[in-house]
Amino acid sequence: MRFIREQQGIKIREVASKVGMTATYISDIERGNNRPPRRPLMQNILTALEIQELELQNYLYDLSARERGEVAEDIAEYIMSNDDLRLVIRMTQRQKMSERFWQECINKIQ
Repeated sequence: MRFIREQQGIKIREVASKVGMTATYISDIERGNNRPPRRPLMQNILTALEIQELELQNYLYDLSARERGEVAEDIAEYIMSNDDLRLVIRMTQRQKMSERFWQECINKIQ
């Protein structure tokens, strides 16, 4: 997050002001001294940093969730709203599907 902010030429105080937090809090997130933010705050930070690229947003959501030891909230919500998807995940987990299997799935969907 710090790298992106600095690349954008945005001061930490600007981000803090835009998201309604202190500069110290944002700095602690950037340095890993505070738990990564949840989705609502992360969205506000992405907006403050003017990050519109969906792939980069998803990467930052995933990184934040991974640091918390969780699944990204948007994915967790989708999984919990779809019984068939949960079944597929459990089936592939039991069968220990390979990376190749998943890559083939991705290729078919794209």
